[in-house]
Amino acid sequence: MLNAGDVPWAAPVSHGPMAEKGAVKEGKEMSEQDVTHPHAGPREVMAPDPELRPLLVALLTLNLLRGPAPSQAFSIETHNATVFEGDADAQFGYRVVQMRSNDSSWLVVSAPLAGNGTGALYRCSYHEGACQPVPLPDTPPVSLGLALASDEISGSRVVACGPRLQQRCEENVYLQGLCYVWGGWQRPPKVLHPASQECISGVDVAILYDDSHSIQPDDFKLMKQFIGELLRTLARPRVQIAVVQFSSDINHVFTFADYAAKGLKAVEQDLMVFSHLKGNTHTPSAILFAVEQTFAPKNGARPHAKKLLIVLTDGQSTEDSEIFHKAIRVANNAGLVRYAIGVGKAFSTAEAHQELLTIASRAENVFQVGSFSALSTIQEQLREKIFAIEGTAQVSNASSFQLELSQGGFSALLTPEAVVVGAVGAYDWAGGLEEWSGDPPLTAFFNESSLGQEAKGSYLGYALALARQGGRILYVAGAPRFGHVGSVGVFQRHGGRVGDSVLGEQVGSSFGAELCTLDLDSDGDTDLVLIGAPGHQHRSRGGLVRVCALQDGGSLNCTQTLWGTPGDGLGRFGAALGPLGDVNGDRAGDVAIGAPMEDEGRGALYIFLGQLGRLTLRDPHSQRISAQSLSPTLRFFGQSVQGLLDLSGDGLTDVAVGALGRAVLLRSRPVINVSCSLALDPTQIPLDDAGCTGGASGGSRQVALTLCFNLSQISLGGPAPLRARVSFMLQVDAGKSNPRLALHDGTSRLVETIRVGSGPACTTKALHVLPCLEDFLTPVELQVNFSVQGEPIPGTRGLTPLLLPNTNTTTRIQVPFEKNCGPDEVCVADLRVSFNFSGSPGLRLRLHFPLNLTAQLENTGETADGPVLTIQYPPGLSFRGGSVLQSHWPVSLVCDASRAPGHLSELNSSCQLSPPALRGRTKVFLCFSFHVSSVAGWEDDPASFTLRADCRNENGTLADNAATQELPVLRPVGVVVTGLESSTYVSVSSELPERQAIAHRYQVQNLGPPTVPVAVTFELPIRAELGFLWDVSVNLSGGEQEFTCSPPLTLRMGTAAQTPKEPVTRGCLGASVCTRVRCQVASLASGESRRFNFSGDLYRPEDGAKLDARRLRLRSEAAVSIDETKYFQIQPEEFQYSQITTEVELISHFNPVPVIIGSSIGGVLLLAVMVGLLYKFGFFKRNRPMTPEETPGGETVSGGPQGNGAPPEPPATQGSTDPEGVS
Repeated sequence: MLNAGDVPWAAPVSHGPMAEKGAVKEGKEMSEQDVTHPHAGPREVMAPDPELRPLLVALLTLNLLRGPAPSQAFSIETHNATVFEGDADAQFGYRVVQMRSNDSSWLVVSAPLAGNGTGALYRCSYHEGACQPVPLPDTPPVSLGLALASDEISGSRVVACGPRLQQRCEENVYLQGLCYVWGGWQRPPKVLHPASQECISGVDVAILYDDSHSIQPDDFKLMKQFIGELLRTLARPRVQIAVVQFSSDINHVFTFADYAAKGLKAVEQDLMVFSHLKGNTHTPSAILFAVEQTFAPKNGARPHAKKLLIVLTDGQSTEDSEIFHKAIRVANNAGLVRYAIGVGKAFSTAEAHQELLTIASRAENVFQVGSFSALSTIQEQLREKIFAIEGTAQVSNASSFQLELSQGGFSALLTPEAVVVGAVGAYDWAGGLEEWSGDPPLTAFFNESSLGQEAKGSYLGYALALARQGGRILYVAGAPRFGHVGSVGVFQRHGGRVGDSVLGEQVGSSFGAELCTLDLDSDGDTDLVLIGAPGHQHRSRGGLVRVCALQDGGSLNCTQTLWGTPGDGLGRFGAALGPLGDVNGDRAGDVAIGAPMEDEGRGALYIFLGQLGRLTLRDPHSQRISAQSLSPTLRFFGQSVQGLLDLSGDGLTDVAVGALGRAVLLRSRPVINVSCSLALDPTQIPLDDAGCTGGASGGSRQVALTLCFNLSQISLGGPAPLRARVSFMLQVDAGKSNPRLALHDGTSRLVETIRVGSGPACTTKALHVLPCLEDFLTPVELQVNFSVQGEPIPGTRGLTPLLLPNTNTTTRIQVPFEKNCGPDEVCVADLRVSFNFSGSPGLRLRLHFPLNLTAQLENTGETADGPVLTIQYPPGLSFRGGSVLQSHWPVSLVCDASRAPGHLSELNSSCQLSPPALRGRTKVFLCFSFHVSSVAGWEDDPASFTLRADCRNENGTLADNAATQELPVLRPVGVVVTGLESSTYVSVSSELPERQAIAHRYQVQNLGPPTVPVAVTFELPIRAELGFLWDVSVNLSGGEQEFTCSPPLTLRMGTAAQTPKEPVTRGCLGASVCTRVRCQVASLASGESRRFNFSGDLYRPEDGAKLDARRLRLRSEAAVSIDETKYFQIQPEEFQYSQITTEVELISHFNPVPVIIGSSIGGVLLLAVMVGLLYKFGFFKRNRPMTPEETPGGETVSGGPQGNGAPPEPPATQGSTDPEGVS
C-alpha cells in the first residue's frame, strides 16, 4: 500500500534554504524600526560646524584627488527598503513575484505552510505598505505557493501551484498537484490539475483483428494463435479482455462480460473455433464498434478502468477517410489508448504506415512485422507496453509508476501561450514537465524516456525557465539528481528535447535546482541560461552559477562560472536566480542571484551586470546586498528574487526578494552621467616677453576659463527632473611645481560646488599669466576632478540618482602659449647637428662595452616645433638612452628604440625634446649612450653612425641636418709576454773583473682568439755602472722567417747612471746606456708563441783601477703591442710587458800582512802600557821577607808557646799595622 507520507512532498534537493522544501521556523520578529514606513521621507542632513569647514575642505580635496571610489550600492537602493512582514511559521516570503492588474502593480508573496499546509498567497502594495490575502477557492492541503511564477512578458498573469494534492485510489494514495492561474484579481482563478493520474480500478483490453479475405488460412491460424498467447499473457486479476473480429461485418468473438463469466480457457476456445468470415477491411468502422459496443457497460466494460484497444490488420482500410477521422476523434474522446499492429508488405509504403500512426494514439504504440509468423517477436514488447500503462509491471525495462506520484506543480512557468509545470515524481521520479495550452486545454508531457533506467530519480522539472530563439519557444528544465551530479536539458515545444544536456560536476551539488534565462540585448531572443548549483562546495565557497550561451539548435555552451563571497561554505549561492532587465542603463540585461545562507543564515543578494557584445556577465558582481545592511532580524534573505515591474511608480524596475517571514522590495536607482567641459578665451595664452629680457613680462595678462557641467539620464525613469550637486577641484598647470598661471588669489587650485540639472551649469574663472616664465613652450594643462552627489527626486520618498560607475570624473585640456614667430606667425626653424665619439679610439667588441656619443644640436632659425633626433647605428649595439649635458633652459630627452623597417643591417632610435620645442639661436649638448649587445656578425669595416635632426617646421635648410661618423671596430686579442729562465745573479772580482755570461730569455704568446700581427719592443742595458759592458746578442727561436727585428737603437747616452727622484718602473735599469730592439711578428696564431734569447758576456775593460765591493742590478724589459686601429688587448697591462733583473756582486780578495803587522805593534804597545802601570803602582817596589840569619841579636824566634814547635811570627813590615793595635 502506497501512502502520501511515503513520498517526500518535496524532492530531497534543497530548493532555497528550506531543507527538503520543509518548514524552517524562526522565532524572532522584526521590530517596527526594521520595516520602512511607506510614507517615510528622506533623512535630514545637518550643516557642519563652521570650525570644521577647513577640515572638510581638505578632506574633499583629498577625495577629489583620489577620484571616485567604486560604489558598493550600485544600482539598487538599500537605505530605504520596503519590508512586508508575515508569518514565518507559514513560510511567508518563500516565493515572490510581481504582477500587474488593472493599472496597479502588486508584489505577490506565497506562504506555502499557511492554513495547516493549505498554503496562501498575499498581494502587497508598495504605496499602501501592507499586504492582503488573495481569495482562494476551496483548496485542500497542497502547500499552495511552493511554486509561484508570473508571465515574464506582460506580468499580467500569475500561476501558483501546490505539489501535495493527495488522492486516494483504492488502497493507494496518489501524490499530485493543484495549480491556480490568475489573469486579474477580479475574476476567480483557473484551476489546473497538472500531470494527474486518473484513479483506475483495472484495465479493459479490446483486441480487434482483421478477418478480411486477404488473409490466407494458414496466416489466419497463426494470427489466432498469437491472440491466444496474448490472452494468456494479459491475464491478470484486474484485467478484462474482449476480442472483436472485423471485415465487412463486425462481430464480438467474446465480450468483457463473457470473459468475466466464462474465464480464460473458455473464451480462448471460443476464439479458436470462430470461423474465417472474410470480406473487406473496415478498420474505422471496427474502431467505432469497439467504442460504442465493446466498451459499453452492457457488455461488461468498467467505467473507471483503463481502456486499451489493440488493432491487428494486414492491409489498409477500404473505407472513406472521413469515417477514419470520425473514428479517431470518438476514440480520443473516450480515452482509449490504442495500439496498431501491421502485418505484411502492405505497410511498406509511407501512406500505409501513416494509417498505422493514425490508428495508434502515439507513434511508439505502432508495431510492424513482415509476416504473421513474426507476430511472436513483438509479443514481449506489447506486453511491457500494456503493463507499463497498467502500473503493475515487474520487469526492469518498464516503469513501476507513471503519474501516480508526479507532484505536478513542483515548479511552474507561465508563458503567453501556455502553462508549464514540473512533475518531479513522474515515472519513478525521473520527472518531466507538462504543458497546458489552448481552451479547452491540451496537454503535452516532456521527459527523458529515452534514457530508461538512467533517468530514474533525476527529478526532471525541479526548476523551469523559458527561452526564445528565432520564434521558437524552448523550455529549460533542471534535473538536479540526474547521475547524482545533476543536469539541465532544453525542450522544444511540440518537438521534445533538443541539443545535449549540460551535466554538473560534483556529486550532491544540486546542479539545475534553479534556472533563469537572460536576454542581454532585448531583441526577444534568449542569450544566456544561468544554472544554479547551490550545493556545490569549492574550498570556502558554497554554491555556484554556471553561465551558458544558448546556441543555434538549442544547445548550451557554458563558459563562465560565478561565485559568491569566499568564507561561506554553506552560503547556497545560486539558490535563487532572477533577471532584472537593465538596472544600470547600459542597455544590457542584468541578473540577481540569491545566497540565502550566507552570513550565518542571514542571506545576501548579488547583482551581476550584463555586457553587450559578449555572451557573459561582468565579473565580479557590481553589488552585494547583505541582509544585515537592511535589518539585523532578516533570515534567509535571497531565497527567491524577481525584478520585473515598477511597483513604486518611479519608472524603474524594482527588485522583490523573499526572506523567512519577510518580503523585501528594493528600488532601482536612476543612473546619471555627468560630463565636464573646459573652454578658454582666448584659446592661446598671450605673452609680451616670454624670456623676461626686458625685466617684465605679461604678468598683467589674463584669460577666462569657463567650466560647464552637463547631466544626462542613463536609465529611464519617471518624469521628475533629476538634479545633483557636483563638487569639483580645478588644478591649474597640473603636474608643475611652479605653475605658470594662477587664480585671482595667486593659487593654482580651486575647490567649489555647483548644482546641475536638466541644462548645463557653468562658471567662469579668471586665470592670470605669471611673469618671467622659464617654460613657455609646453602647453599649460588645466585639470578638473569632480564628484557627484544626487539630490532626492520629488515624490519618490528620497530616491536619489546615482552616477554611472566608471564615469570619467577627470577632464583635462592643454592650452598652448602664443608663438613668437614674427609678423607672419609662421616659425621656420634651421637645425644643425654634429657629434663625436667622446674621445673613444674605437668600438671594442666586448659585451656591454659602453660607447658615448656627444652631440650638438643647434637651431639658427626660429622656434623649432617638435624636434626629433634619429640615430642610425649598427645592429650589434644596444641603445641605452640619451641625456642633456648642457642647455640654456631645462630640457630633457625622451627616447625609444626600434628596428628600421626594411633595413636589417642597422637600427634606428629616436629621441624627442621635452618640452617639444627648441628656441631659435640656441644650442643643446646631448649625450647618447650605447653598449655592445652582440660580438658576432661584425664586419671589418668601421662602424657607421648617422645622427639626424628633424622638426615639423623646417623645409629648405636640410643639408646640415644630418652628420655621419665612422668608428673603427676593435676586435679582442690576448697577446702576453713572459720571462723565461734567465741569469738572475753573477759575481765578479773587484780587482781584476773576469768575463761573466748573462742571458735574458722572453716568450711572446697569443692566447686568442684571432691570428694577429704583433710588435715586441726590447730594452737591454749594454753599459752598466763602474764601466761594465754587456756584450749582448739576439738569438731567436720559433719561426724566424715570420718576423723581423730592427737594428738596435741606443738610448740614454751618459757617463753614469743618474739617480732618479722617483722609482723607475718601466724600461731598462742599472745602465747608463741602453739599447732598444723592435721585432715585428707578421702573424701569430691563437696558441702559438715566439721565444727571444738575449745573451752575452759582462766584463770591464782593463784600466788598472781597483773597485770597491758592491752590488749592481741590470734590468731588461720586453713589451708587446698590437695594431690599435683593429684590435684591443683583453689581457691586463701587467701581462703586456715583462722584466728580467740580474744582480751583479763585486767581490775583493783578503790580504793578511797588514793585519799581522798591525796586531804585533798593537801587542807591544799594550805590554808597555801595562808595565808602566804596574810600576806606577809600586808593583816592582815590594819588601822581601828576612831570613833567620838576618834577625837582630842572632836569636831564633819560635812561633807559639815555648816548646810547642810553632814557627815564629814574621817581623812586621814597615808601615803595616797590627790587627790588635800593637806594632
